[in-house]
Amino acid sequence: MKFSIYFFIFFLVFSCASKEEKNSPELLYKSALKLLKSKNYIDSAKEFEKIDDDFPFSKWAIKGQVMASYAYYKNKDFEKVIQIGEDFSRLNPTSEYLPYMLYLRGICYYLQIPTIERAQDYSSQASAIFRELIVRFPQDDHALDSKEKLVFVDEHLAGAILEQARRQIKHQNFIGAINNLQLVINRYRFTNQVAESYYRLAEIHWYLGNKKEFYKAKKILANQFSESYWFKQLLTKFS
Repeated sequence: MKFSIYFFIFFLVFSCASKEEKNSPELLYKSALKLLKSKNYIDSAKEFEKIDDDFPFSKWAIKGQVMASYAYYKNKDFEKVIQIGEDFSRLNPTSEYLPYMLYLRGICYYLQIPTIERAQDYSSQASAIFRELIVRFPQDDHALDSKEKLVFVDEHLAGAILEQARRQIKHQNFIGAINNLQLVINRYRFTNQVAESYYRLAEIHWYLGNKKEFYKAKKILANQFSESYWFKQLLTKFS
């Protein structure tokens, strides 16, 4: 992640700073860049944003937005990064910087993913943005990194849904549990949570006396997860 972000910023900084134009937006940009290099992230971000406020139609305006977003990211002001990113995506749908801005938004959600016991709004947002980036810009370097992070995000989301199903089983809310287990199986079928989901389905149907559905889940476990802990647990508990 760090390499991807820093390489992009290195490219952006030097592609802009190499030109010695003597206009006000450029001077403002250089001033903001100096603050960024000194790790004064808040003032730097504000200076970069000022370029768009004062010179909205200059070539520096979009670059200023990108750099402001990066400065806020460095300051861990994730809400501000997300806000800038949303506005940027809406107003600059064809910008060459859009993949990076999508990626930065996704990372801000990704870094705020909570434990599986809590609401997963940030996880869902990270998943949606990474998927958008992968679909729209499949060859971009940020899309490649997004694919790797999406594996964790999907695993986490599936785990959160499965944890909710466990609680529902404990409180005998079997319909709710079955719906959540089917969600894991259908939407997150490539995660490590699927085997336990089939086990929990079998467990519910055993207690409800639905032998047909019990053996259906057991058969899938036998065919697809025969070496898993959950298939062995099923054989032990319901033999």
